[in-house]
Formats: sequence, structure tokens, C-alpha cells
Amino acid sequence: MPERKNTKGTVPKSEDGVLKGSGIALAELYKALKAIAFYPESHPLREEILRRAFQAVRGLMIEGGLSLGVHRSGVSFLDREEKIESSRMTLALAKELFTREIQRLFFLPELSFSDFTAFLELLAQEPQRIISDGGVVKVLSQRGVTTVVANEINISAVFTKHASGKTDETFFAEGNFLGEGEGSGEKMGSAEGSTDDVASGKGTGSFGEVPLESLEDLTVKELFSLMEKESDDTRYGQLAGLLESKGYFLKEDGNFDPLFQILLGLLNQNTDATRSEVQRDVSLRTFHDLASGPMLDHLLDHLEDEGFNQKEIVYLILHHLGKETVEAVIPRLVASDCQFARKALTTALLRLGPSAVSALLTFLADSNWQVVRTAVAVLGEMQDRNAVKGLMLAAYHVDTRVRLESIRSLAEIGGREATAVLFDLFRDKNRTIRRQVILWLGVTRNESALQPLCDLVMERDIRGKNVTLKKEALLAIGRIGDPRSLDALVRLVEKRRFLALGRWEELKILALETIGRLEGKEALDFLQKTASRGGRIGQASAAVLENMGDGSRSKNE
Repeated sequence: MPERKNTKGTVPKSEDGVLKGSGIALAELYKALKAIAFYPESHPLREEILRRAFQAVRGLMIEGGLSLGVHRSGVSFLDREEKIESSRMTLALAKELFTREIQRLFFLPELSFSDFTAFLELLAQEPQRIISDGGVVKVLSQRGVTTVVANEINISAVFTKHASGKTDETFFAEGNFLGEGEGSGEKMGSAEGSTDDVASGKGTGSFGEVPLESLEDLTVKELFSLMEKESDDTRYGQLAGLLESKGYFLKEDGNFDPLFQILLGLLNQNTDATRSEVQRDVSLRTFHDLASGPMLDHLLDHLEDEGFNQKEIVYLILHHLGKETVEAVIPRLVASDCQFARKALTTALLRLGPSAVSALLTFLADSNWQVVRTAVAVLGEMQDRNAVKGLMLAAYHVDTRVRLESIRSLAEIGGREATAVLFDLFRDKNRTIRRQVILWLGVTRNESALQPLCDLVMERDIRGKNVTLKKEALLAIGRIGDPRSLDALVRLVEKRRFLALGRWEELKILALETIGRLEGKEALDFLQKTASRGGRIGQASAAVLENMGDGSRSKNE
């Protein structure tokens, strides 16, 4: 297996070209960044975590130090062919660096612990503060950090500058730096932006047809227009980075209107088959960055506004945000008491389709019963069977209101698993739960519930404790409308009394009404025979027959 030497000895490379331990090392760097923000300077854990991260970074170094490229989708080596192990923490680290406009990061072989700590203290600041102070490069220089370098254009120049002892001003004046967000490619020393090109001044004066110094003055609309025309992947990515930066400040200022059409344009570029895969990926990541945060809240405000007439566009944008939409909408649904707003917000979730199910399921563990019930209700409307296992647990929630909503959702989804849970709840000690189960088995016309419902109706109940449940069961049988229930209903009507007379007749009359809903010749014959008997039962049968006749006439008319 190939090996590469570094200051710690050897670093093994796995069979698929991924450097073993690289993801763990960068995870330590991310933990140190969070420790800087969380622990006070005197806390012993802070020093311990920083030391561990420092050693992890040094462990990744080869003879020339450590050179990293930063992307929205992760971190990569700039000076070696191996890949970095991807993990949740490496992605989080990439996001922290990228939002602070760091595209390239170099740790020199002489990396000092003090410079390492100063760099992390800088990163712990809010992105807008770093940018307003002049950017990472300027602030590192002001703080005297010399062994951590950001955004240099070629690797060899970084080490030349360090070895020569030149000041930043002198070094930059010699054409060794292109500025943050600019550059020639992900691989340093490539055909575009090679060391020779930089030395000769090629590529440093313009960005396509636009002077580099003018890019900062462009509006988001003008930057997007350049992206529309750009065919080079590297320049496209740099324009996207600048667009994100300007969009960030627009969102912070509450100036959302310029971004509205750009979001749609980015989605169009993402689906444009004539563009490279790199550009399509970048356009989608840029879309997510611009549409999230305050912009997402702004879009949801529009949805809740009954007078807003571009809701379909908002639904389209929210659909592509996926999980972020779910996380933003659920709290609004819980807090809203406006029927129009609730319908619009629910529609936004339903438009997400199956992709929203996993995000919604996470809310079922929330400590707020209202949040859980809201998520349960939306899952029921989605009718996705992948939600059943989560809803099974919600059906036994400590709060009865959540249980009632879970029953409705399980019934609407249906299927073997959901029905099995409902049958289990059919005998729950909580009578309110049992009534809800019976109600929704009928509403959803679940034919597999027919036999359990008939058994409940025919069950002996000398004290009449279950009369209400029996009535609910008869109504459910009528809603299901399956002729197979006729035999049980006939036996109930003809059965000798086993309840108080008044309650017994009420059940029989309700059974007759249920038979009337079954229709068919056998049901009609039985009702005609019963009507001829007279008495209260006969009168009820006659009334049912008359209603059936009115129904037939209405259909014919």
C-alpha cells in the first residue's frame, strides 16, 4: 500500500485513495473551533482540545506543510492526490471556512501553537465582522500570524514569501496574490493561473471581460448575469462565491427583493443540461445558501399573506430547500391560529413529497406535544407508508391529543402495519382512544376492520357500558358499506334483548339504518319483512325504506 511521509512518520492511504485518519484530524480542528467559542480562555478543557487539534493538523502535514482547498461540499488537499474522508464534521468545517470567504488554507511546516490559536480565535468571530474588518487575509496579517496563510494563489509562493521574510504589502505588490475569492483553479499550478502566469501578470487584470477590481462593485443581478454567460467552471464558482457574499449582506439588511428572481435563475442553471456537472452543483449550493435563513423566513411570510399572488413560485423554492423548509414551517404551524396561513404552510410541506418524511419524523421526539401533533397531522396528510413506524410510537404518546391525531394519520395511510396498530388500540383502556379508532376505521372505509367491528356490536354487554362504542361501530360499518356485514346486522335486529329496552331498541334502529346504507336485494327484502311487523322497530324499517326510495329517485332524477 502506498505511503507518504510527513512530520509524524507515515500516513497510510486506503485502497480507494482516501487518506486514513484525515477526516478525524479535521474533525478535531472543527471541535477546537467550537471550543474557542464555548469555553472561557482559562478553562482547562479549552487548552486540551486546542492542543489535540494542533497535533492532529501537524499529523496531516507532509514536508511542505498542509494545503487545503475549501468548497461548500467539503475540504480537499491541494498538494496531494489522496482524498479527505468525508464526515458530518468535515462538512461543517468546510461551511465555517467557506462562509468566512476562505477558499484555500495553508498551514506552514513551522506552524506555531500561538498562530494556530490566533487563527481559530479569528474564525470564531461572525462572518460579517471578519468581512467588515477587511477579510481573513488582512486580519491575519494585522495579528502577526505568519504560519497560517489563507487564499494565496499558488503553493510555492506561500513558502517563498515565508522564507524571504517579505511583508504582505511587498509580496502582494509583486503579483503573488489575487485577492479573496479570486484564483485560477482548484489545483494550484494548473494551466490557468500557473506560477509563470502570475509572475507575468496574466490572468490578474481581468475576469473574462470584467476588470477584477470592478467585481466588488457589481450588484447581485450583474454578478448573476456574468454567471449566465460563464463557461469556465473555476470562474463560475468564484462568481457564485461573490454572489453568496453579497446576498448575505442583502439578507441581513432585509433587502430580499433582488434575490427573488436570482433564486429561480439558479434553479434554472441547475437543471440546464448544457452546463457542466460542476456548475450545476455549484448553482444548487448557491441557491441553498441564498434561500436559507432570513430569506426563508421572508418567503414564509409571503405564504401566510392572503394577498400575495406569487405563491406557486414560493412553493417551488421551498420544495428545493427540502429539510430546511420542514424545520422552518413546523414551528409556524404550531403558533398560527389563522386557517388560511395553516393551509398554505401545510401545502408547502405536502409539495415536498416523500423527501420531507424523514425530517418530519424527527419532530415526533420533540418535548412539546403541539409540535409532535402538528408533525403527526402532516405525515397523515402525506399518506406515505414510510412514516408508519414513527406514527406507531406516537400512537402511544403520553398526551392523548397526540394519540388521537396519530390514529387519524395511521387510518389515512392505511396498509397492514398501520391497521395492525389500530386493531391493537381497538381494545385500549382509554375509551376516547377506542372511539377515535372506530371512527377513523369507518371514515377511511377500512374493509379489514369489518369483522372486529361486527364482533364488537354483537358482544354481550349486560350493564350497557359499551353502548356508545357499539353505536360508533354501527356507524363505521355503515360508512364501510360492505354487504358482508348484513348477516351480523340481521342477527342483531332479530336477537332477543340483552340490554335495557330503550337502549336495545336504539341499537336495533341504528342497525336498520346501517342495513339501509348497504342497499342490495337482500337488505331490501329484510327491511320490507321487518317493516310489516309493526311497532317501533317496524316503523323504523319503514322509514329506512322510504329514505332508500327517496335516494333512488334522486339518483334517477
